[in-house]
Amino acid sequence: MGSPDVSIVTAAYNAAAYIERALESVRRGTIDRSRVEHIVVDDASTDGTAAIVDAFDAPYVHLVENERNVGGTEACNRGIESARGEYVVVLDSDDEFLPLLVERSVGVLKARPNIDFVYCDYYERFPDGERVVDTGEEVLNTVKVGIAHRIEHLRAFGAYDPEMVFAEYDLLLRYLDAGLEGFHIPEPLFVYHRRANSVTGDSARVAASKTELKEKFGEDVRVRGYDI
Repeated sequence: MGSPDVSIVTAAYNAAAYIERALESVRRGTIDRSRVEHIVVDDASTDGTAAIVDAFDAPYVHLVENERNVGGTEACNRGIESARGEYVVVLDSDDEFLPLLVERSVGVLKARPNIDFVYCDYYERFPDGERVVDTGEEVLNTVKVGIAHRIEHLRAFGAYDPEMVFAEYDLLLRYLDAGLEGFHIPEPLFVYHRRANSVTGDSARVAASKTELKEKFGEDVRVRGYDI
């Protein structure tokens, strides 16, 4: 078997309660799975997460086990370092792809060499309901999941900065600041699960992250016409 076209990267820490849902969502994808590798970096979990991944019956799933906990951002970067695909999509351990996400996103990158990353709308799911998030209008305020990257950009930009609270926003700002072009698929192709103890559910940490980004990029951040 040759190298895959697409590398899906998941960092997992004590994710036994939901990691199989993420794995199954990749298996349900419409893209030919012979073109895919799913790298799961277990960040020294203590709840059996690695055993669940190891037992998952899919030849494209590759488990990487950290000897010590390094944090989610650094664990994700380790997965990106080992990626063999031309394109990379990050899937958090508690979220899930809808079947068309990888095929549609990678299809855009293959067909349009001028496009550097692809993002889509998504379902934000709470314990008591869900809403569709349209990422087209306020990209920096909403895009945080399901972005398809070209591997050369991730490596050129050093992937995610472990020092940033919301490293995804930081990377996107660096992309836009450098003139990279994104493409918006106006359809929800991803499920973003909100958990009670998630970082993104903490309004104080969200505010702190925006302050952090403003300090890094300048107090009045205007990158490619977007504000934060």
